[in-house]
Amino acid sequence: MAVYTLSEELINSKPEIRIGDKIYKVDDRKKTVDKISKISKKSPEDADGEMIKLALGEKAAKEIEEMDLPFPAYTQLLTLIGAAVSGEKPEEIEARFQEAKAAN
Repeated sequence: MAVYTLSEELINSKPEIRIGDKIYKVDDRKKTVDKISKISKKSPEDADGEMIKLALGEKAAKEIEEMDLPFPAYTQLLTLIGAAVSGEKPEEIEARFQEAKAAN
């Protein structure tokens, strides 16, 4: 009989995003990712802030909002969050976004 084990690292480690000297842990649990997927179908102005709150927490979202990031940095942050919760590389997320944008 075969025994399959889910790695401790996958279960217990959390991805992190660094902005300047701050490091934010990303909530990559399935229930959070499901919520992010659901809100991502909304208009970007509604979904972006909510995605940051879900993935990084209310306190981090408020800190980030107060940073008043330039738009390119803000969109990169959203890409990094997408990569962190999906386990993909940021380039893969960006490529998918560009494909969807071109299709519209």
